[in-house]
Amino acid sequence: MALDDTSPEASGNQRFRFVVNGEQYRTRDQIEDGRDLLQTAGFDPASDHVLIQLTRPGSKSIGLDEDVDLGEPGREEFRAFPSDRTYNFVGDDRGYEWGAASISETDLRDIMGVQPNEVLILERQNEPDQEIAPGTSVELSASGTERIRSERRRFRIIVNAREETVHAATVSYAELVALAFQPVPTGPDVLFTITYSKGPKQNPKGTLPEGESVTIKNGMIFVVTQTNRS
Repeated sequence: MALDDTSPEASGNQRFRFVVNGEQYRTRDQIEDGRDLLQTAGFDPASDHVLIQLTRPGSKSIGLDEDVDLGEPGREEFRAFPSDRTYNFVGDDRGYEWGAASISETDLRDIMGVQPNEVLILERQNEPDQEIAPGTSVELSASGTERIRSERRRFRIIVNAREETVHAATVSYAELVALAFQPVPTGPDVLFTITYSKGPKQNPKGTLPEGESVTIKNGMIFVVTQTNRS
């Protein structure tokens, strides 16, 4: 049974916490095997399930008779799957195990520790590598081991007719001025006007005020014009 921290069972001699599929459980024993963890979490018979320990970055299968030290920090979270086998993949040159034939982009980000300004790339042998889009999954059941890497997000935008690369999903007024002018003109009478077009659906075109930022997409066009205070 899952417990919250305020229940009587969550206190006293049940000192060791673990999490299975997002639900928290407690036990009095620091060392538990995979079977005990599954049964405590209600996955019975345990032999019909695969238990995966999440180490972020990293994941590994826990055998039914394999001991787990719940007193070791960062080793108390698990995923349970109704399965009789595990699936392997490589993420950023680290080996992972999973209990289902596919894994979502969300789970990949979680267990690989991928940052919001990074994207996931599915490596391919005889064709171009593929970006793993949010809301999609990677099949792990095909022959061979899938290899996935993370890399910084890249957006290609056009600033004053020059292609520039930025690594965030937004760009600021100050960043655009710095991209447009090298060096940036200075002085008490110097002002800049920034207009944009071919933007995402929430801001397809417009004018960017000083001190603000705008959401971007590949191919978005910016025109930065220097003006003088009258």
